[in-house]
Amino acid sequence: MPRAISLTDSQQALLATQRALTAQLGALEREEEYLTLKIRQAREQVRYYEGLLQLLRRDWGAATGITDLVRKLG
Repeated sequence: MPRAISLTDSQQALLATQRALTAQLGALEREEEYLTLKIRQAREQVRYYEGLLQLLRRDWGAATGITDLVRKLG
């Protein structure tokens, strides 16, 4: 026969679960902030290198693609 769970035990179990889930939510929120920062940094790097690529194209006569730029560097 299954053991009856008291109201107090049930309440304590629910509170423990709530604390654990709240801690997990906090960890996930921190991870989200970290990933958001990394995405922003990656986008800034892409913009930076696109700017450099535009400068190279302008300075080297508007090469058609990265392959042409690499060939000119070599």
